[in-house]
This record gives sequence, structure tokens and C-alpha cells, in this order.
Amino acid sequence: MQDKAYYVKGKRDLIDIKNFESIKSRIKAVAFDIDGTITDSIGQIVACTHYTFDTLNIPRVDDDIIKGMIGKKLQEGLISLLEPQYLHLSTKITDVYRQTFIDHDSLHETKIFPGIRELFEVLKSKNIKIAFASGKSTIGIKRNLNDSFLGEYCDSFCAGDEVPSKPDPSMIHTLAKRLAIKENEILGVGDAAMDIQMFHNAGSFSCGVQSGVWSGEALKSVNPDILVPHARDLIELFAK
Repeated sequence: MQDKAYYVKGKRDLIDIKNFESIKSRIKAVAFDIDGTITDSIGQIVACTHYTFDTLNIPRVDDDIIKGMIGKKLQEGLISLLEPQYLHLSTKITDVYRQTFIDHDSLHETKIFPGIRELFEVLKSKNIKIAFASGKSTIGIKRNLNDSFLGEYCDSFCAGDEVPSKPDPSMIHTLAKRLAIKENEILGVGDAAMDIQMFHNAGSFSCGVQSGVWSGEALKSVNPDILVPHARDLIELFAK
């Protein structure tokens, strides 16, 4: 990757949907990443990481660097932020992060982007299954499902604590089995390179959205099958 800020800086209104009509009839399920894709949670993750570092007297790191680890398993992502002299805190940092998350109500509110319920309604009307493919823990995903309408639409999910971290394809292989469909019948939707690469590695279709970590210009570099500003922009495509 170029400089560390490359992936977050750039245009976020790019649209490339020329391939959609050729793949639309093959899609039996849409697998959504959660953070930054359907929930407005990137700021919460950044804030929680800063609070955690402050608690452990670790110098704060740049927001953009924190954003770069979002989507990985929590411990793996946090460890990737540590300088060598702080690696002895690699176990404790995860516990402190989780407790900080619990202690601050503002950090665990499930804030869903506008238009997501409408998108899910369109997908259900087309008999397309809805799944979630997230690096969040099983507990974290269940919290999102129980605290919002997401649980009403969920056909299945696979969490980061069940499989190797993205971009390993195991998450999509697991979802395909749980949904009783093939990987090449899934459209994956995500906001970062590790999402798009995971979908590609699994043999699924991919859609990049620019509502979370990566800009549209950065997402183009990993060649998603389609690219839209927000997940809600899929409404019009599927409704036709």
C-alpha cells in the first residue's frame, strides 16, 4: 500500500455497476460486513482504541492506522498497533478494550446507516438470503442483532472468533454451508480491502462500499465486481 492514509483519503462517491446485470441472476445470498458497511461504528472503534491505550499508558496511534486494522480479529488487530516495547501487553490490551467498550454506552450503540432496512426488505422480496460476515466476535454480532432490527432479517452469520481473520476465505466457506448454497452464489459487501479479497478468495462476487474505512479510489485497486458509495445504493439495483 502507498502511504498509510491512502486507503481512507480520496473520493467516496465512485460508482461502477457495469457488471451487476451479468451477475444478478446468480445471487442467492448477500453477505454483509458489519462495521462501516451497515453500521456507523468506525468512530466508536477508534475512540475505544484510544481509551484503551490511555488506560494502559500506551502512546496513542493515528486514527487512520487504527482504521487499517478494523475487520481483523480484535486481539490480532490491537496487537498490530503495538510498538515492540508494548508487546508484553498483547493479552491485557484485549481485555481492557472489551471492558472499555462495556463501560461506555456511546461505544456499543448499534447505529445503522439509513436505508439498510429498506435494502433488506427488497432482498427478502426477491427471496435472497441475508447473512453477516464480520471480524467481530460472536458476542458482538449477537449484540448487534439483538439491539436492532438486524436480527429480524439474519439468515446466518459467521464471526471472527470462528475462523481465521479476513482475507482468509473460511468465513465465506462457512456461510455457504450454513446457507446451503455455493460460494459463487453469494454477493459479499464490504468497506475494506480485506473484505473484497476474502470474497474473491472464496470465489464469491464482491461489492465495495465507501461508507467505512476505504475510499472509493482505494477500493478500486482491489477490483470489486461492483462499487457503490453506500450499501443502500443496492436497493435500486435489486429492485429492478
